Formats: sequence, structure tokens, C-alpha cells
Amino acid sequence: MARFVVTIPDEFLEEVDARAEAEHRSRSELVREALRGYLRSGGRTEDISNRPEFKKTIQFQDEMRRRHEGSGYSGSEAVREMRDRIY
Repeated sequence: MARFVVTIPDEFLEEVDARAEAEHRSRSELVREALRGYLRSGGRTEDISNRPEFKKTIQFQDEMRRRHEGSGYSGSEAVREMRDRIY
């Protein structure tokens, strides 16, 4: 199996790792599945950026990021802790 290097923002990698861990899969397996789905769709993805619920969610995330900036709070870590308590 071939390997290749991909450069992504740290925050995105945290999301990938959190999802992989939550689904008890490797990072590679998760990325392979995502790429497979993208290629099967012909590269078409639904644009959800204009949906009201999407815009509201982004606004909420931005507000939470501003509130916690510099506090040392990690949303990713909080999600991991909640998931660990559940599972």
C-alpha cells in the first residue's frame, strides 16, 4: 500500500483524530473512507454554507472560540472527556 504526506491545519487534524478515536478506527482508515466517498460522488459535495442552521452553528462556534481564547480551554479535549465518560 502506498503512503503520501498531506498538510492540514492542526485543528482539522484534531477533528480527524477525535472522529477516528470515537469510531475506534485508525486515522488512515477514516481518511481512506472519506476519499473513497468523495471519489465515488464524482467530487460533488453539497454546499451547506447557506443553510440557516449552518450559519447559526458557525456563529456559535466563533463566539465560543472568542470567549475561551487564551484560557487554555480545549473544546476538542472537552469532547474527548465527555466521550470517554459515555463509552
